[in-house]
Amino acid sequence: MPRHLLLFLSLLIFQYLAIGQGTKQILPAFNPTGTYKLNSKTYIRHGETYGYNGRVRVKLISPDQIAVSLYICIGAPSYNSGTLVDTLLYRHNRAMYHPGDDTTCRISFYFTDKGLTVNQARKNLYSGCGFGFKVFADGYYKKVSGRVPVIKDESKD
Repeated sequence: MPRHLLLFLSLLIFQYLAIGQGTKQILPAFNPTGTYKLNSKTYIRHGETYGYNGRVRVKLISPDQIAVSLYICIGAPSYNSGTLVDTLLYRHNRAMYHPGDDTTCRISFYFTDKGLTVNQARKNLYSGCGFGFKVFADGYYKKVSGRVPVIKDESKD
């Protein structure tokens, strides 16, 4: 009798574990949700801000997908800027952006718990990826918040 009970319990536990594996959600290695600020030097002269400034807002929407908004500005005197808002595939703490209207552009995002590194590959060095004249998103963006941000086109602000 105890032998049958042991066999029954073993089968019951095996079935429970097998069913649980089928419904288990695969989580990403790192949740990139938050707000990141470009780590660059800016200065103010006569009320004008000079130097690159920018931010990236990210929201994990599924284990392998993120929503991203990026805003970058070169500052005074031109204040040329660039923005993107898109949903990207997210794997191994990385995401890649390819705009439909510029096949020579590729922007890669690499996330860590402290920040984000952005690399922008483009053919046109003066206005690649649909950004303004001499606007590039390259750089290290420090994570300043882990809260879920609002993903929106910041050029409308």
